[in-house]
Amino acid sequence: MTISEPSTLLTDYLLAAVAFALGARLWVGAATAAASARRLWAAAFLAGGAAAAAGGTVHGFRASLAPSLEKALWSGCLMAAALAGALLVAGAACHVLQGAGRSSVLVGVTLVLIVQLGVLFVEPVTRHAVWAGAFWIAALLALVASSAAGRGALLAPLALGLALVGAGLVVQRAGWGLHAHFNHNDVAHVLMTAALWPFYRAGLRLRN
Repeated sequence: MTISEPSTLLTDYLLAAVAFALGARLWVGAATAAASARRLWAAAFLAGGAAAAAGGTVHGFRASLAPSLEKALWSGCLMAAALAGALLVAGAACHVLQGAGRSSVLVGVTLVLIVQLGVLFVEPVTRHAVWAGAFWIAALLALVASSAAGRGALLAPLALGLALVGAGLVVQRAGWGLHAHFNHNDVAHVLMTAALWPFYRAGLRLRN
């Protein structure tokens, strides 16, 4: 079996493995703490891991995949990435908001996600996923910064995590690679893998 882009396959699978491991730890902790906010955060890690695994499979085994399977995996990759962003915002909303304010934000998150998934289903291209990711980054930062509870518990680790994710998105869109065999996708995956740790630390602080 021919591997089309070995470095992209490896960095994507590394990202997936770390996301799955940290997501599982958050999920177990959420069961102990009975915190739906932390469960949503854990689900975001798992969705992000699924996105990375699907993307790595497409990059690595494109030459061996049937066109229909490649299209399904790529669409699933981009849609799962958008879902991960929405789940992060939903989890943060459960931490910093209560009552009608929380319900309104969760409804808004759901509606925006539906639109994003529809766009990605019709036209599964990377630029749409990047813009979706940028939207969720801005929404998450605004939500956390607007609340004393969010600023106190989440802002510091999230600022670092979001900076790394944002840098990854910029690198990916700009096409900045380090080497012919370590391209812009690989650099973005490394930055996003590094971002998982501060996100995980923030997730440990989530409470309803």
